[in-house]
Amino acid sequence: MAHVGPGLALSLIHPYVWGWIRKGNRMEHLTTAQAAFVVDAPLDTFKKVVERAPIKPQLVKRGGRNIRQFGQAELVFLHAYDELKQALTPKSQSEFYEALRSSLKRGHAKEVVFGKQRYDIGQHLVFVERKLKELDKLTAQIDLSGKEPLIRGTQIEAHRIAALLDAGATVKDVLRDYPSLKEQQVVSAGVYAEAHPKAGRPYPKQTAKAAMRAADLSALDD
Repeated sequence: MAHVGPGLALSLIHPYVWGWIRKGNRMEHLTTAQAAFVVDAPLDTFKKVVERAPIKPQLVKRGGRNIRQFGQAELVFLHAYDELKQALTPKSQSEFYEALRSSLKRGHAKEVVFGKQRYDIGQHLVFVERKLKELDKLTAQIDLSGKEPLIRGTQIEAHRIAALLDAGATVKDVLRDYPSLKEQQVVSAGVYAEAHPKAGRPYPKQTAKAAMRAADLSALDD
């Protein structure tokens, strides 16, 4: 998982993002897909790491299924996991995780003390905060009021645009076929879909206009 270089100043974690919203004295947490985005890991890889790591995500029942939800301690631990595997035994990793949870609850966030060891988590907090802010900014671009997430102010599905980007289209390519969109809207659709993968049938990986252009070029080659 990606790490931020040393020397960055510590700042407060931004608490108001999708799924991580304060309700009274209770803090809602991030879904698995959101957490994978925040720690900058592919979803499949992230799920495997979660199975191995000594963390305790909350389990919430939804639709008859237990859904994992990740809080601040889990996000920081998982972003630091590559380092922790090299530096600590599995037992020490568990001790660190429990100390991390306790430290964050008390507001002593920059350094975690467990046993005779100390671990500076400042760079990981900064990285997690930056990714949380990326998610936060998406709320201004994505309309979640209907059945499908739409790019705000349009009837264009966020996952439809993301499917084009996933297939290799550039932002410029997408704007060519969707001239009413702005660059930030296209980027936001891609980031949103990365954090919230689409369930069910995927959208086409090419627009009709792009397919027609490709067909015309093929005809010229004949």
